Amino acid sequence: MPHITAGEYKARRDAVCAGMDAMRLDAMCVFYPARIAYLTGFHHIPTERPIALVLGPDAYSALIVPAVEKEHAEQVAGMDRLDVYFEYPGTEHPMERVGVALAEVSAHPERVGSDHDGVVPYWGYRGPRLSDVTGKPPIDAEMLVESLRRVKSRAEIECIQLSCDWAARAHRRMQDAIVAGKTEMECYMPAAVESLKEMVRELPGWRPVGFERNGITAMFVGGRSTAMPHGFVKGHGIQKGDVLVTGAGADIDGYQSELERTMFVGEPTAPQKRAFEAMLALQTHAIEALSPGVPVGEVELAVVRLADELGVRDHLRHHVGHSIGLEGHEAPFLDRGDDAVLEPGMVFTVEPGVYMKELGGFRHSDTVVVTEDGRRVMTDYPRDLKDLVVPG
Repeated sequence: MPHITAGEYKARRDAVCAGMDAMRLDAMCVFYPARIAYLTGFHHIPTERPIALVLGPDAYSALIVPAVEKEHAEQVAGMDRLDVYFEYPGTEHPMERVGVALAEVSAHPERVGSDHDGVVPYWGYRGPRLSDVTGKPPIDAEMLVESLRRVKSRAEIECIQLSCDWAARAHRRMQDAIVAGKTEMECYMPAAVESLKEMVRELPGWRPVGFERNGITAMFVGGRSTAMPHGFVKGHGIQKGDVLVTGAGADIDGYQSELERTMFVGEPTAPQKRAFEAMLALQTHAIEALSPGVPVGEVELAVVRLADELGVRDHLRHHVGHSIGLEGHEAPFLDRGDDAVLEPGMVFTVEPGVYMKELGGFRHSDTVVVTEDGRRVMTDYPRDLKDLVVPG
């Protein structure tokens, strides 16, 4: 089964340390959970308890964790120091441990970089900020990590591809289980559970390690709720004539994928068919626009121009897509306001949607990797209308 090796994690930390040298930083503090996972392989459930990674000279690495994460943190390879505190808030604030780690590498307060000025408040957490501990505002070094995350390695792409394969499998089981008269959850929950059982049987040693902790998902929203891009499952029961917007994904060593389809319960009406075909044309156009050297903003603008021609521009509600990897949404974005340029190894969801209050929502999403000579769709699942109609 594909996974990220200890050697790759070390290479990532080494790359960050090279960036620190270029910026003349003595140390860098990393607080954001996905960035800590990216640099160490330490996945945790974020709570109010601060967790920090401190990088110093010569690739020195110190991980500061609460006692509830002690056993998990002890399994992380390549750490020079593991500092375990008892609890938050405690008698000594855990951020003081960060100050100790910085002092141990003789970091000058004016040469400390960070991805945030301390821990981002969550579940009732309160400071102090990193700048309160050091006495100086940290240098913004977030992009030392984020620039690495944008282009996926071969191992990352293998993880995402296997995630796509399992997403398609779960989605097929779910599609086959959709029956008019049942509620949404009655259709999709058994499909997700059965697919999870198969993953456990067929992937020895597999376990969910990512931030969603579901392992595998398969679900859909039906009826008028689909007209909202983030519609809620109403539990009203599937009716003939409903539009369904589905979603499936799987966790492979923390890496995610996204597969979404627009389906119909029974034959769609003529207006529904037109909306579906417009959405499909927009998505096809967006996928074909992905190539190395193309600005990400141009991908969205190309879709907007086609939406104008098709008369559906007023029914767009979001940008064309986003990167995906350890998190369901990552940067860069297929958005006219993003200045990134496509590179081989970048992985995106491609999902322009058409939303009409009176008809429903129409959105496919595919996970696509940019290649040396273009792009490759990683989610292998039918996209045409004829394959996406379930019996009414």
